[in-house]
Amino acid sequence: MQANFITRPHKTSAAGFTLLELLVVIVIVSILVTYSTLAIRGTSPEDLIREEALRLQTLTELVMEESILRGEEYGIEVFQDGYRFVRFSDDQWVTLDDDRILRDRELPADMELEMRLEETDIVINLASEPMSDNEVELNEAEEVSDEEQQEKISPHIYILSSGEITPEFEIRFYILGVETSYLVTGVFDGTLNTEISDL
Repeated sequence: MQANFITRPHKTSAAGFTLLELLVVIVIVSILVTYSTLAIRGTSPEDLIREEALRLQTLTELVMEESILRGEEYGIEVFQDGYRFVRFSDDQWVTLDDDRILRDRELPADMELEMRLEETDIVINLASEPMSDNEVELNEAEEVSDEEQQEKISPHIYILSSGEITPEFEIRFYILGVETSYLVTGVFDGTLNTEISDL
């Protein structure tokens, strides 16, 4: 008696993606999304102003924490086109040139600052005014001592190791021709705030 064997057709595996192919697709999609987001977002003047104002607030909060932890006094020296943080060390104010985060900050082109200290408008100078040829020659001829350089550092705002700020301040970031500006405020108890403001 001959046995009948019924042969069943083999199931072919469903065509699908391998793990490697899925990873490649995910990487390509993420790159495309990143580029499209950057292209859509752009950098409007209002965004630039907001970004710089928030940067000042964030850096000042960082300096306040460092001041409390280290028990040292810090200051902010403000210019029309930027600002810098300084530290009181060995009976004098010193710049933080070695600190990558707290380095001198220069604002983007056309952006400027206005400052009020305890409700008093303060006239602030440019960070680096161009020197005439005569002044350049005089500076080359006369060596400026370290003490004279330190005397030029005079912070407008003091950040105390007690967590306090003095005097209370308002710093407005703006671009001429742009109606929107951003205002960074600091009060005595160390509270900082950034808000949109009309010129």
